[in-house]
Amino acid sequence: MRLALLSVDSGPAPRAEVPGSFASRHTAADAAGVDAALAALEAGPGRLGSDTRLVIDAGLAGLNLALHRLLRRGLLETLETAVLAREPVPYLSRLGLPADLDGQLRVAGSAPARLVGVVKDDSGGVCVDAASMGPWDGKPAGPRWWLRAVVDDQRLADGGAHGLRLRRLGPAELEATVRLGRLRSRTCRGRSLQLASDPALIVTDGLPRERPRGKRTFWSEPALWWLALPAENVAGQSWWRSRTGGGH
Repeated sequence: MRLALLSVDSGPAPRAEVPGSFASRHTAADAAGVDAALAALEAGPGRLGSDTRLVIDAGLAGLNLALHRLLRRGLLETLETAVLAREPVPYLSRLGLPADLDGQLRVAGSAPARLVGVVKDDSGGVCVDAASMGPWDGKPAGPRWWLRAVVDDQRLADGGAHGLRLRRLGPAELEATVRLGRLRSRTCRGRSLQLASDPALIVTDGLPRERPRGKRTFWSEPALWWLALPAENVAGQSWWRSRTGGGH
């Protein structure tokens, strides 16, 4: 299998060159750069989706950007990927992605791809690890900030709140926790989260939205994102699907 490296330098300090043998190397700093790199890979001799695995070297925000552009190009549901994470990503760590670069490079080159899913939202975005929601002005919320939140058919909140946090649990499950007070919170698990609120700041994988939001729906999409993972870390979990579509 051929490996193509995409380094997303969306943060303040790019990483030094990644060691290893890659069929091609591309660097991007924004959505246009990622699109240009993907277009070049699709047009090249080792076409994406055939025998080429895309290795994404990025922090969490850069990974979110890369997956979003793959989704927009219709590649996220078929393309094999691997991740060289520049910072800890709790969801990927729980899946067994090594914390060190050498371990991640070994996984990228030889581990099987597993269908690990993403969380999507109704603005066309994706969530790799976690998202949060709070008052747009950033001031302490308290009872004056109104929030209604429903997880599947469970009412999570309907009234004053301090904020809400969503995190990934698995390909088909998410967890939402609402802070109702300094010492009070409520948590629900399910597949989808529907939100309505006073003007809110939504931050997904560390990326804040540019405008205030009043409504948003998040839901798990288990049939998206093939990620290389160590086989021994998922061998005991029947809900992981292999690249061939069956069990592990």
